[in-house]
Amino acid sequence: MTRHDAFIQKDWEKGGLASLAVWRTRSDGSVDYAIFIVDAYCLGVKDCVTETGVSATDVAADIDVQLPPAIRERIHPACAKKLIEGALAYAQALGFAPHRDFRKARKILNGIDAAACPREFTYGLDGKPCYVRGPEDDDDRVDRILAILEARCGEDGYDYVDPEEDEDELDDFKTREALMELLDAEPENVPRLYEVSGLIAAMSLCPTVLSPLKLLDVLWGPQGKQWKSHEEMQEFMNLLMSYWNQVNDLILSTIDPDAHPDNNIIDIFSEDFDEFAAEEGEETASRAMTAASIVWARGFLRATELWPEAWGNFLARPDLARHWEVIGWWAHFERKEVREKAIAAAESEPPHTLAAAANALARALRRPLPRAGESD
Repeated sequence: MTRHDAFIQKDWEKGGLASLAVWRTRSDGSVDYAIFIVDAYCLGVKDCVTETGVSATDVAADIDVQLPPAIRERIHPACAKKLIEGALAYAQALGFAPHRDFRKARKILNGIDAAACPREFTYGLDGKPCYVRGPEDDDDRVDRILAILEARCGEDGYDYVDPEEDEDELDDFKTREALMELLDAEPENVPRLYEVSGLIAAMSLCPTVLSPLKLLDVLWGPQGKQWKSHEEMQEFMNLLMSYWNQVNDLILSTIDPDAHPDNNIIDIFSEDFDEFAAEEGEETASRAMTAASIVWARGFLRATELWPEAWGNFLARPDLARHWEVIGWWAHFERKEVREKAIAAAESEPPHTLAAAANALARALRRPLPRAGESD
C-alpha cells in the first residue's frame, strides 16, 4: 500500500511563493519524493526536483535541507496537489510552461485525489497576475516574462514587483526617518530635515563642488556638536551621507530625459503628512505640506547665500532669473506681498510652481548621467 505525506512552507500566502515537499512511501519502505517551488501569483511551477527509491532516513534529511522544520508545516496531500495543479493551470493560461522536470515530479502526485481537499486557493494577486522578480531572474528573463504578460493581459492587466528595488526604497525611507528623528531632537536653532534637504539639493547642484562637511557648520556652527561618543558621531555621518546620496539620486532621476513629468527634486511627499490628515483633516495636512515646502526653499536659497562665490554667474544669469525669483518667494512666503506673488505664479498658465522652478534650475545646473554607449 502506498501512503502520501506533504509539507508546505509556512505563511507562503504572504508572498505567493510556496515550497512544497510531497512524498510517497511504498509497501517495501522505499520512498519517492519531490520538492516543488510554486508561484501562485504568476509563473506556476518554477522549479522542482525528484528522487525515487530513497530510504526514509535519507528523505527526511533531504527534506530538512530543502524545507527546514522551523519554516514548514504539514499540509494534506490532496491540498498540496490541488495547489500545485491550480497554479500550473493559471500559469499555462497566461502562456507560461512549468519547469522542465515537472513531468517527472508530477508522477509523485499520482494516486492523490485533489478533489478531496476542502480548501480553496486564489491565484494571482488582487484579481490579476503579479510577477515577482526572483533573485536569479536576469534582465533578459524579466523582459521575456513581461512581454508575455503584456501580450496576454494588456499593459494594465498585470503587476510587476522587483523586491530589490522595493528593499532599496525601504532602506531609503528608514534612513530619511532616522535622520529626521535625530534632527528633531536637536535644539530649535538647528535646521530640520526639510531645510537640510533643500540645502543638500542646492549644494548638489552648485557648479563648484561643496563638501558635505560644510553642512556640519550650518547645523551646529564653527564650534561643532558635542557628541556623546565616536559611535554617535559616526552614526549621524553615515545617515547624513546616505541621505545626501538619496537627494542626489532624486535629482538625477528628475532630470533624466525619460523621467515622468511629475518627478521633482523636492524631497517632500504627501505621505509625510498622513497623520495630520487622519487626525486633523486634509486641509491641515495640506497646510503642513506647504509649510514644509517653504522650509525646503529656505534651505535651498540659504546655500546660495552662504557660498555665493561658489555659484559663479549662475545666480545672475537672465535665463534663470525667473526660477531664482520663485525660489526666493517661497523662502519668504511669510511676507504677504511675496506670498501673493508666489500664489499668482503657481496659478498662472503655465503654472510656475516651486517644483517647476527647482526642476528648471536642476536641469540648467546638472547634466543627466550618460546612457550606455554614449560618451560623457
